[in-house]
Amino acid sequence: MKILLLSFYDLGKQPKIISELYKKLDNGSNQIDIVDYSIEEKDLTLDNYDVLGIYASMHTASVLAEQYLRDRKLPNKLFVFGLYANVFSEMFSDFQSIHSFDSDELESLLQVQLNLNYSFKHTVPDRTLLPSITDYSHIVDGSNNLIAGSVETTYGCKHECTHCPVPIEFKGMFKTFGTEKIITDVTNQVEEGAKHISFNDPDFFNGPKHALKILQLLNEKHPSITYDSTIKVEHILKYPDYFQELKNLNMLFVISAFETTNDHVLNILQKNHSSNDLNKAVELSLENNIDIRPTWMPFSPWTEQNDLISIIKLIENYKLRETVDPIQLTIKLLIPKNSLILKRPEMEEYLLNYDPASFSYAWKYKFPNIDNIQNELFTYVLQHESENEYTQYLGLVDILESHTGETLLNPEKYNQRIVPKLSETWFCCAEPNKIQLDRIKSNKALI
Repeated sequence: MKILLLSFYDLGKQPKIISELYKKLDNGSNQIDIVDYSIEEKDLTLDNYDVLGIYASMHTASVLAEQYLRDRKLPNKLFVFGLYANVFSEMFSDFQSIHSFDSDELESLLQVQLNLNYSFKHTVPDRTLLPSITDYSHIVDGSNNLIAGSVETTYGCKHECTHCPVPIEFKGMFKTFGTEKIITDVTNQVEEGAKHISFNDPDFFNGPKHALKILQLLNEKHPSITYDSTIKVEHILKYPDYFQELKNLNMLFVISAFETTNDHVLNILQKNHSSNDLNKAVELSLENNIDIRPTWMPFSPWTEQNDLISIIKLIENYKLRETVDPIQLTIKLLIPKNSLILKRPEMEEYLLNYDPASFSYAWKYKFPNIDNIQNELFTYVLQHESENEYTQYLGLVDILESHTGETLLNPEKYNQRIVPKLSETWFCCAEPNKIQLDRIKSNKALI
């Protein structure tokens, strides 16, 4: 049986799950091909295959997949997997959504016996099946440009933030990967040249003791490797001792979804943190000399002009200019099908039509002038994308000052720092292809 597995974008990382699926499908007789279109271009005749599997990792990947598949002849057997599998299969009814590699869903679809020794929790992915790790996101620290790998200690998430796609699929549950699988996977990437590893868990502190155990074992085995992770504000404050320990375990920086300073919006998003908690999280990171990289989603139906002022003031007060990806200051709320935010009564007044082609609902602002501000900020980033991010940030603040009449930049002399970061922001490629550029420049909500 000839099987084709396609990935279109996995946040700048190797699509590890495809190499795991390969092991599930590898029964000794199946012929399996893999293509990651975020890295390589191949002219494929899809209906030469018996089976096509699409990795719908996130929103952008799903849109790119839809554009690629449009008007093409497809094999008889089709399936989709990843966070957006259900959304994708609702648009493409011929695709069967696969929720668990450990179930018999694939066997039932393909009508063949697959690898009986496969375990999603324990089977180590074979990354040699994928494009080289050197083709993906790097860690940038001044003049250094180091190869970065990635791994997860858990899958799923125990939280149910209403704007997040993860709880749509996992419904507030998570599971851990086996220790040996994690350590071996990292070791294999280090042998391929990785000097840094990103933990891709939706929240590294979902299971904090498990996470720290893994990090300690990795430090013992690879003492020169550095790491980054994503941790909720709520968990940074709930586990201050664990957070403090990260610095001793080569955690280079921590990404945290601050989203907004508007407490009303934070409540709708069910973030379980307040605007004041943002200050506490930054102060804890400064005390422990751990760089924190807040991510923002400033624009939602309820955004007020003062929210934008407050975000910049927080950045200025704590001297976080270098930690902000300018595009983050333009991000809009994305509402996919089955999003938990659709259940919030606050959403009813502002929700517009569902657009199948973009896999998301349109919405309107409570304060229409906010739309003009967002568009001006977004246009500025597009027109100045060749400039460094520090300069872009200053330009965005200048626009906000012109709209608000406020002086937002800290008048004190600012000592610009060199801080580590990934070479690729969380939704676009360093060298995107034409399809990705068209998508990114459409000014749609992205995740």
